Amino acid sequence: MSDTTPLRFLVDRIEAFVPDRQLCGRLYADLTDMLEVCEWFVRTINGIKVEHLTRDELESLLIEIEGNMLRHMTYHLNSFGADLPAVLDAVGLPEDKDSA
Repeated sequence: MSDTTPLRFLVDRIEAFVPDRQLCGRLYADLTDMLEVCEWFVRTINGIKVEHLTRDELESLLIEIEGNMLRHMTYHLNSFGADLPAVLDAVGLPEDKDSA
């Protein structure tokens, strides 16, 4: 697992505007899982020699990508997207500071 300290700081900063600790917990979980999935994908792709993959290895890789990237990432993107409007409303700048 990667160092999620920046994510923790981000969510702590959001918590200053959004008092709902459950929502902030979901945000942290979603962001952490999305980061881990992205790191898995980069490690996996960087660690293989695509030109040497057998047909079975290619099929396994594609199935892993489907499970880890498409399904898992989609779940967290949907969850994050559902919570994001409330967070943006709470964090949004006052009208007079938008242009600054």
